[in-house]
Amino acid sequence: MSSKSCPRCQKRKFYRVRRGKLRCKNCFYEFKTRLGSLGLSRTNWKKIIFWFVLDQPILVIEKQTGISHYSVVRATKILRQAMVRDVPGIFSGTVEVDETYLGGQKKNKRKSQLRKEKEIFGRESKRGFGTTKQAVFGILARSGMVFAKLVDNTEAKDLIPIIKRKVKAGSQICSDTWRAYTGLATRGYVHRTVEHAQKEYAIGKNHINGLEGFFGYLKRKLAAKGGVRREYLSLFLGEYVWRYNYRQMEIDQKVNRLLKLLEDFSG
Repeated sequence: MSSKSCPRCQKRKFYRVRRGKLRCKNCFYEFKTRLGSLGLSRTNWKKIIFWFVLDQPILVIEKQTGISHYSVVRATKILRQAMVRDVPGIFSGTVEVDETYLGGQKKNKRKSQLRKEKEIFGRESKRGFGTTKQAVFGILARSGMVFAKLVDNTEAKDLIPIIKRKVKAGSQICSDTWRAYTGLATRGYVHRTVEHAQKEYAIGKNHINGLEGFFGYLKRKLAAKGGVRREYLSLFLGEYVWRYNYRQMEIDQKVNRLLKLLEDFSG
């Protein structure tokens, strides 16, 4: 169902009619939607999206478009919110699953930041299981699409429900030997593992190298931002999942896809 609603009767079923308008099926009122709920013209949105797709910083977009700093900041946030919603469907065939942690290395953090983390979590962060960093769970289809989600923990109760929602039963799942994945075979999947602790990274086509490649791409992009606050991490994760999934698209195709997403965006 569309997220747009008729400004007169609030119903959500429409016809597309002349001059880019929508006609409500209930009261027949004709109206135009505002892209992204921000009040920018379509032309200005296209300018912002073009430079945003090129992964340019806020100040560059502001300079190149002549649009105010406030509007560019709000527009890029809305674009990320729209990207988060543009997720791939059910995966099938051979897929890879893995988890990683975002939060930067201890040696690169300020003392004040380390003290704050200790106050919040009651302990200093470390690598791997038990860390205070943000956990991310990912699923990658060998066809090239990826799905990633912030998770509170990386136990079976956290990861298995996501796998069952996103991966078709009967698919082959490749993973490492983390305990959360034990029992995938009993849930209707063909489960193949590689044991990284034994320096085992690929056995024929059984590996998770594609997903680890995406995690590396994600961490490099976030590091280039100089770090991202935890409360905004889901938006930036959604952005880079989107960029990765549509990396083969031409720039104008990406711009048009984002414009289409904005038509259904209600903020």
